Amino acid sequence: MKDGLYIAHFRTPLDEGAGVIVISAGRVLGGDSGMYYSGHVSGEDDRIAVEMTVRKHNETAQSVFGDFETFKLTLTGRERAGIYEFQGRADAAPSMKFTATLEPAEL
Repeated sequence: MKDGLYIAHFRTPLDEGAGVIVISAGRVLGGDSGMYYSGHVSGEDDRIAVEMTVRKHNETAQSVFGDFETFKLTLTGRERAGIYEFQGRADAAPSMKFTATLEPAEL
């Protein structure tokens, strides 16, 4: 996956939301108004794997995954026309599937 700043869109059966993610040398760092994310990415553009830990930093915020303090996300996906499309699961809600897209931010 190419290094850069991305706008992240998450969609679950409960809600949808957005944040920002930076990819740099296989590391993932990002956040939104309620949570921050850290982890790593591996693989090629046709088969990408992302593992992130999500932590709450705003006690009044609720994640699109539910009301959890800390949880892990596992995503798999690929690049399509410059946008990265993923499907994934959260360990805090293992039966809940979700989708995510990462679009390069214009700098």
